[in-house]
Amino acid sequence: MRNKNLIAMLGGGQLGLMFTEKAQMMGEEVLVLDPDKDCPAGKIANKFINAEFTDSKALETVINYCEVCTTEFENIPYKTLELLEKNIEVFPNSNSLKITQNRILEKEFLKEQGIPTTEYYKINSKQELYTLEKIKNWPYILKTSTFGYDGKGQVIVNNFEELKNAYKKLNVTSFVLEKKVNLKKEISQVAACYKEKVIYLPISENIHVNNILHKSLIPADINDKINKSVQTITEKICVSLNYTGIICIEFFIDDKNNVLVNEIAPRTHNSGHYSIEGCNISQFEHQVRILKNLPPQDSHLKYNSVMLNLLGDLWENKSLDLNFGNNKDIFLHLYNKTIAKKGRKMGHFTVVDKFLNSANVKADKLYNSLKNEKL
Repeated sequence: MRNKNLIAMLGGGQLGLMFTEKAQMMGEEVLVLDPDKDCPAGKIANKFINAEFTDSKALETVINYCEVCTTEFENIPYKTLELLEKNIEVFPNSNSLKITQNRILEKEFLKEQGIPTTEYYKINSKQELYTLEKIKNWPYILKTSTFGYDGKGQVIVNNFEELKNAYKKLNVTSFVLEKKVNLKKEISQVAACYKEKVIYLPISENIHVNNILHKSLIPADINDKINKSVQTITEKICVSLNYTGIICIEFFIDDKNNVLVNEIAPRTHNSGHYSIEGCNISQFEHQVRILKNLPPQDSHLKYNSVMLNLLGDLWENKSLDLNFGNNKDIFLHLYNKTIAKKGRKMGHFTVVDKFLNSANVKADKLYNSLKNEKL
């Protein structure tokens, strides 16, 4: 009989890579399944299967080699998880993935739970589109209901004419139209949902550029009331989904200090990368611990931290001097990606410091030096 002690990771991108690195440091072996033969996690996995997520032979191999399975992003077909669940443990469960990979189902789930979101309309046909002609409180954001991340499939619309044009241009049939929030700030809560307890990591304050996360500052500059509200909402979501695994809830704080849920990510998250150096237990270590049924341990902030993404744009027509990494307070993580494309996450660095302001100044100075390097 084969050794079934491997952990299966569906998806081989940077989240799968950092999970695999941590799992191997903890003495575990990881099987990675991904359709991209050049995926980052596949290069270091103990076993790599280069196949589609729906490939029956590949899934049979997962069942034969693994006792537990997890995912690194939400766009894996939920029916794949349904199939695996009949044979091995799968975290997150297929129902959580089904809801969170579809913006309409996600918004309706939040509404059913009485959890506040921005005003929204669902659009599944041209007929539904034309019922929105009388909207007065523009602007809104039109978002495709599936396969959207890092701003893909999103258009800001300022009137009905722009909505019609965006609907036609995006060329799919299912959308959510969300009222644009008067934003004070964006924050996110990463939580480690063990079977017996939910561990809340420190909340991060997030700054986006062109709909892609640029920078996270930890701890977030929020008051106790908002902090408590965020944790209460996160707990309600986890309980309602019967969730086990790592989850990230993205929140808007509007100009009236209302706390609104933006999106649910059923996985480790870009805004939680600071926890690798900034916390005693990172989001990836929690993920391993949950999958191996180890006892929960609280995460606390060891250092004030600023995490900054490095996108492919920085490499355009030049090579970067990345010798700054891994000194006593700056930690560089590159994602093992071969081609640097515009908007593609190639790596990140985290600056830790006794004072958040000085960490932020150092992070901005370093990023600007990389951005302005001569060709």
